Amino acid sequence: MTEAREPDDDAALSWDDAEDATHVDAARNPIAVKERDSRDPDAPETSGALIGFGVFGGLYLLYTVAWLLTASTSYLSTTDAVLSGFVTLLRFLAIVAPALWFAVVIWVARTRSTRTRLLWMLLGAVVLFPWPFLMTRSFG
Repeated sequence: MTEAREPDDDAALSWDDAEDATHVDAARNPIAVKERDSRDPDAPETSGALIGFGVFGGLYLLYTVAWLLTASTSYLSTTDAVLSGFVTLLRFLAIVAPALWFAVVIWVARTRSTRTRLLWMLLGAVVLFPWPFLMTRSFG
């Protein structure tokens, strides 16, 4: 007669032979995990990323032209030199802001993922929208 063995509940949770070649122990064999947002800046861009950056580059160029037209047609009649200087500085910054945003995102975020850089481009497109150009033009 065979002897009846009691079932061992912990047997399914243990590895029988730790010296087995297929045994993996996380303490002795750490797994290298790549960061999700890191990117090799020397790696070539995908075609989708190049198309996305091209679309945003064109949009920012249109924004720059719109801000240039708006700044060149608005007038300020004041005798205060300080106020006139600040208005001139702010007009200049409004004109160069879209191009500057595009260049900074491309240059500073070059180690970030493509999705992160495109989201920064989208944020800039929303923030830098030339509302004065749209509101002061007569389309009728």
